[in-house]
Amino acid sequence: MGSSVHITIQGGASCELQQGETVLSALTRSGLALTAPCGGRGICGKCRVTLIEGTVRFADSSGTIIKTGDSFSACKGTALSDITLSLPEGETADTQLAVMQSGRKILRAGIALDIGTTTVQAELVDLDTGESLETFSALNAQRSFGADVMSRINAARNGKTSELFAAINNQVEGILRDCIRKWNLSGIEKCTVSGNTVMLHLFAGVDPSAMGQVPFTPVFLEERRLCGKELFLSVEQLTLLPGISAFVGADIVSGLALLDILNQKGDSLLVDIGTNGEMAVWKKSEQRLLCCSTAAGPCFEGAEISCGMGALPGAINRISVKEKTLIFSTLGNIQARGICGAGLIDAIAAMKRLAVIDETGALSNEYAQTGFPVTEEIVITQSDVRQFQLAKSAILSGIKVLCKRAGLEGPENLDTVYIAGGLGFFINLENAAAVGLLPSETTAKTAVCGNTSLKGAVKSLIDPSFLLRCREIIVRSDTAELACGSDFTETFADNMLFNA
Repeated sequence: MGSSVHITIQGGASCELQQGETVLSALTRSGLALTAPCGGRGICGKCRVTLIEGTVRFADSSGTIIKTGDSFSACKGTALSDITLSLPEGETADTQLAVMQSGRKILRAGIALDIGTTTVQAELVDLDTGESLETFSALNAQRSFGADVMSRINAARNGKTSELFAAINNQVEGILRDCIRKWNLSGIEKCTVSGNTVMLHLFAGVDPSAMGQVPFTPVFLEERRLCGKELFLSVEQLTLLPGISAFVGADIVSGLALLDILNQKGDSLLVDIGTNGEMAVWKKSEQRLLCCSTAAGPCFEGAEISCGMGALPGAINRISVKEKTLIFSTLGNIQARGICGAGLIDAIAAMKRLAVIDETGALSNEYAQTGFPVTEEIVITQSDVRQFQLAKSAILSGIKVLCKRAGLEGPENLDTVYIAGGLGFFINLENAAAVGLLPSETTAKTAVCGNTSLKGAVKSLIDPSFLLRCREIIVRSDTAELACGSDFTETFADNMLFNA
């Protein structure tokens, strides 16, 4: 073999693989991201590809040769010749923006971005009318470096900040160019960017390593205004929205400003459920916000779940039980390919209702080895239940402890609860309460809001007062460190159970 071999992806994309490099590393370096929740450590099995042509061997001591037609984890394979691969269903090497053009000329365009750990979402806006022209959603191209923010921070600490920057930069530039071409724009005037603090650092090409250890110090939290050319992007002006702390970022600030939380008539709670669960309580009588974050992990984004996937076509998103039979629906009403976060909540609620799991989360003997089948191919395993328990307890415990530290005693004293994040589109509140993800006392006064981070970024494009609201929110905010105190640890242990 020479110094490099050629990898071709079925459908046309290609890249070079250097000697000794894994297939995952080569694809990631070339901007062809694959989902790899474990960051390429070979333990999650999510980065599987299929060998169509050529020779690949396992990059371990066994040196086993992979047969043509077999699938393998891209992080475990290295090529011995030019190879052709097919990607898993749902992964694409060239994501296109689907646009329904109106035929009219857009004179001034802006784009709002929400850069989540798992998902990147964008919205193209006519700046003259405020009209939303098109939305876009895709898995974050940095996902090959791991599923959560700590994985990305660790990658940066290992010298990969420039690679992480290139991954998200190339993805965003692709969105911008697609918008310009398909809407026949002369250019994009403004871009407003929201997201958690780590994602905004990596978007700006700033090393987030200091947020990986005490005292978790970000390089910046204030809003940043940049020229697009500073980040090699096809946009005139960029504004990065401000955050509160290392793990309470612009995404929660954007949501709070969108809800105009400081003018709420009662005590309110915003919970953004994602890989990093962020939340804030507005205490009306004290005119202050108390915020925190809790490491829910990527469970609700479909990662670290055996049949998990994002909220993409084919994902089971709703499940109900009728006469001991599961009835489910999928996004796009197509054949089920996996289960997303909202579907997982419903599945666990169904398992609890059917006595498939006990209060400790243990599966009944009938399903302990095989897992509980949602379909013939999609099952919920014991490991999946444990991952869910960790995530749901982190969210519920964060809510309870934050309310108590804000002087509300408990969530039952809240006047309004807002649920944001990817789950916000499909979540069944009754099931979320039944499995102990959300407090049952607040179900009747809970509003589901969708992606408030993106909606806030859109608002910032067209409303000059929006940034002023963000700044005031930050001034009124304090951060609760959940790790400082035994109350969170004790509450977390209690909320791991599935109580009756």
